[in-house]
Amino acid sequence: MNRLRKYSAREIPVGIAFIGLFALALMGLYGSQPTQAAPAEYQTLVIGFSNYNYTVNENDSDATIEVKIEPDPSITMTATISYTTLNGTAIAGRDYTAVSGIITFTNSLTTTTFTVPIINNNNSDGDRTVILSLFDSASASVNPATAILTILDDDPAPTATATGGPPVFADAYEPNNNFSQASDTAADAPTICSLTFYPPGDEDYFRWWGKAGITYIIATSNLTPGLDTTLDVYSSNQNILGSNDDQSPGNFASRVTFTANSDGYFYARVRNKAPGDPVNKTYCFQVTQTVQDTPTPPPGFPTGADACEYNSTIDTACLIVVGETKSLTFVPTLGSSQDTDVFKLWVKPGIFYTCDTEIPAGSPADTNMILLDASGNGFNPPIGNDDKAIGDLGSQVSWLSYYTGWLFIEVGPVNPPPLDEAALYTYTLSCVQTVVTPTPTATATRAALPPGNGGGGGFVPTSTPFPTPSPFPTPTPIDFSQFFTPTPAPPPVVVIQPLPTTTPAGGAEQDITINVTVYYDENNNFQPELTEGIVNAAVAVYDNGTGQLIAFGHTNEAGLVQFAGIKSTGAVRVEVPFLNHSQVVAADNSDILVRVAPQPLPGGIP
Repeated sequence: MNRLRKYSAREIPVGIAFIGLFALALMGLYGSQPTQAAPAEYQTLVIGFSNYNYTVNENDSDATIEVKIEPDPSITMTATISYTTLNGTAIAGRDYTAVSGIITFTNSLTTTTFTVPIINNNNSDGDRTVILSLFDSASASVNPATAILTILDDDPAPTATATGGPPVFADAYEPNNNFSQASDTAADAPTICSLTFYPPGDEDYFRWWGKAGITYIIATSNLTPGLDTTLDVYSSNQNILGSNDDQSPGNFASRVTFTANSDGYFYARVRNKAPGDPVNKTYCFQVTQTVQDTPTPPPGFPTGADACEYNSTIDTACLIVVGETKSLTFVPTLGSSQDTDVFKLWVKPGIFYTCDTEIPAGSPADTNMILLDASGNGFNPPIGNDDKAIGDLGSQVSWLSYYTGWLFIEVGPVNPPPLDEAALYTYTLSCVQTVVTPTPTATATRAALPPGNGGGGGFVPTSTPFPTPSPFPTPTPIDFSQFFTPTPAPPPVVVIQPLPTTTPAGGAEQDITINVTVYYDENNNFQPELTEGIVNAAVAVYDNGTGQLIAFGHTNEAGLVQFAGIKSTGAVRVEVPFLNHSQVVAADNSDILVRVAPQPLPGGIP
């Protein structure tokens, strides 16, 4: 894309070559629009600008642009053409008001006009140009389709100021001392020269429109002895992209090269490092562009990639849902030499998910599976599996979800196949879920008491024994990574209210408190740390004599649950169903630690 530079009043006007550049730019903008064949009766109609060049003074309110049609249309004919304005070195909203519309020729009308409003900005910024374009006529050909409107600057250029010493010169592009005042230029536009750093400490900002994928070279040149430039290049949101002081030892000019990753305005800031008086010292500035060659994929690339490709990154993960089975291969795409597949599964808290790969008969594939959290990061410790069993090269991983969001599943080949055999390395992937629900709390019933002496009947409360809770499913391997988030302060203790119990016939009843801590001993020191607690683990307390459920609760973020005010006349049994843990304690205050030892898991997919 080419854009025109801004000319001062002392420089040459726009020439024929200048118009050629704009014509090429317009071909890029509108070349993709198909040209429609005109009906036979309109084949001879030609619509175009009356002139190739129009001029207007900056202090005029608008410019009048004439469009003509040849030959004269008959009284029954109608011809239409669209018009628009584009930035040259003039900027819409600052130098003129952009316009567009449709012109209609009827009833032997041979010429018509449209106007372009001009903005008098009171800045000495030289003559500026606007591109005029005609396009999209279904009933006539267009020639000429492009013209140039030149806005003649009416503001005097800065002149030398007598200060009793040598002359002082400020360049014609001032003020351009910050991003908002940046002077406009274009890639491959003529070099801008006669630039100065007056007054001392002056900085010059420039901007140009860039396109994604284009490499730009920004440079200063032709420095007067006594100048030493530094160059900073910024993105559209004014983040630094590159900086340079000297192009080479002894060459005090500056040069930055970068490739744009998006469309938008880019900025350059030029400063002078050299001390001393900048009067009568000048430099030049230019932006050029080049297009990098597109790499060619290697020959003989295999076919047979599965429907999920390309899915080797978190951003391109293939969607899988519970109960679905996907048939897959390890055929790579996009020129890579190995295929690693990434999938995403939507998960909810409190649900066990099991994902499984199966290797069909005849496939030499050997899978390795690793789970990644919602951010695409590995769990701590890692959660993964290579072989489900000896001789079974598939993989299986189970995990208890503790959040709502995406779970990423990465599957790769333990033995990466040769490219010409990759289509033979097939496997299937499926995921299932198990919903874990706690056993409902039993309710107390009242039993009739036979009448005693004295005749008065009565009732004493009795409790219906609680059924033994169903054991929780045990995932393989167990994932406790979600409990390792550092907690700045100990969480509040969860206090469990005990269930109503039967008053025993004999024995002294007392209130006891039992603290249970369930933790994953990540550092293997046999002591619970604040960040090692296993959250939301179910804990039940039973009367060891009768088997009756006394209390039930879940651990908090520190892995702690406290049962306070439990009434007991004897020993009680504490169970953690999820870990198949059972422990009998005397009828006294107790602290119980339930340790889960760390387990080694696969470290990653090759």
